[in-house]
Amino acid sequence: MAGTSTEVAKETLAYCTSCKMDLNSIIVAMKGDKIAKVQCFTCKKEHVYRAPKGVTEPKAKATRAPRKKKSEDGTTPENSIEAEWEKLMNAHKDAPMKSYSMKGQFTLGDKVKHTNFGDGIVGRLIYPNKIEVIFQKDMKILIHGGVPDSK
Repeated sequence: MAGTSTEVAKETLAYCTSCKMDLNSIIVAMKGDKIAKVQCFTCKKEHVYRAPKGVTEPKAKATRAPRKKKSEDGTTPENSIEAEWEKLMNAHKDAPMKSYSMKGQFTLGDKVKHTNFGDGIVGRLIYPNKIEVIFQKDMKILIHGGVPDSK
């Protein structure tokens, strides 16, 4: 029994069903060598372990491996974010670059300069105070001050 609980109380990344995001959690139960239950550090709720979005277990979801095929334009899924970023940045090349701040207000199509992630563009508004920003290599969901007041 000592061998089965070696992972309990360790930190892991898991999809929280309450927060609806990939967040750090602590392992609270194991089933054999697999994680069974976790507790989210953010909301403190305990729930069944779900792999973070985009992460698959090799044995359980081997059917997802063929996704890396090239599309008709020759890009792989890893390159498609970069291609989308380039397309959007070119389409909004005359728009001013705004420095990212959690208190700042952003709208769809705003260009954002982030200190860690670099230059990005707002691709989606998530009501009431989140934005999905497309950076050159990745997409991130960031908090902002909310939708600007219409004048």
